[in-house]
Amino acid sequence: MHKPIPLYSRRSFLRLVTQASIISGCGYALSGLMAETTSAAVPKRIVIADGAISETALAMGIVPLAMADIPGYRAWVQEPAVPDRVINLGARFQPSLERLAQLKPDLILTSSFYANQYASLRDQAPIEKIDIYSSSKTPFSNAVTAARKIGDVTGHPNAADRLVADTAARIEHAARQLSTPKARSVLITSMLSPRHMRVFGQNSLMQDVIAQLPIQNAWTGPTNHWGFATVSIDQVAQYTDAAMIAIEPVPDNVDRAIDHSPILSELPPIKRYGLIRMPPIATFGGLFAAGRFADLLAKSLTQATPENAEATSS
Repeated sequence: MHKPIPLYSRRSFLRLVTQASIISGCGYALSGLMAETTSAAVPKRIVIADGAISETALAMGIVPLAMADIPGYRAWVQEPAVPDRVINLGARFQPSLERLAQLKPDLILTSSFYANQYASLRDQAPIEKIDIYSSSKTPFSNAVTAARKIGDVTGHPNAADRLVADTAARIEHAARQLSTPKARSVLITSMLSPRHMRVFGQNSLMQDVIAQLPIQNAWTGPTNHWGFATVSIDQVAQYTDAAMIAIEPVPDNVDRAIDHSPILSELPPIKRYGLIRMPPIATFGGLFAAGRFADLLAKSLTQATPENAEATSS
């Protein structure tokens, strides 16, 4: 048996937000003051090259001039929606640098994961690296700090305050909805095939949210830097009391397997609750994704019906 992941109390959650706010406020006070000194200092032509940063900025009402991989964002993240006027720069790993240079940005926001692709543009615009997934802290703590930094460098610190407060409120609301859940443990998955899936646990944003709710994450096994493990269905068969949440999109062959094959239909979590579908969220996202996940998880579990072998749609 794997050692259980300790849950945080709601009080420690609020302390986490406060500490992250203080740390980020100290670390980025200078840039925040500079941004608020004069409207001329506020960047207007912002380019974003990371999905979690894009999601966070859009949730704060900051619409960039251009983003990388808008089609991927619309398929796998969806909310907050990207306005049609935002220019697509192409793949995050292979952006159109020539087009980007023609846009003459005055600020580029990215993460360390993609920073090398934009290093050649450092002479044209300042490049801010903002990391949510790192070994230094949990994703949620880093997401709070990231929102604060985005607010500071774009001249919108109050928008960051609102997003932090809204996320805390959404998680609190989900906790109240789940005070008497129909399933007390969950498996959060992204289905890859009828036999394989990603399952999210320690180091994931979803785990940080679940830790604030009166339920548990059934998966306490090892995960990678991004907070997931790629496993076979045999590895989750032991979790007979857990509800299995599948974040959409779900491959068509998974639906066929549930309908026509015992491979999935007889899997204990699916046999008991069905495969509970959750609309797309940014599984490697920021604060908005945390709040959205809390909302959707509470909705999914309040609708789940034990002993229901039919797939449940959220």
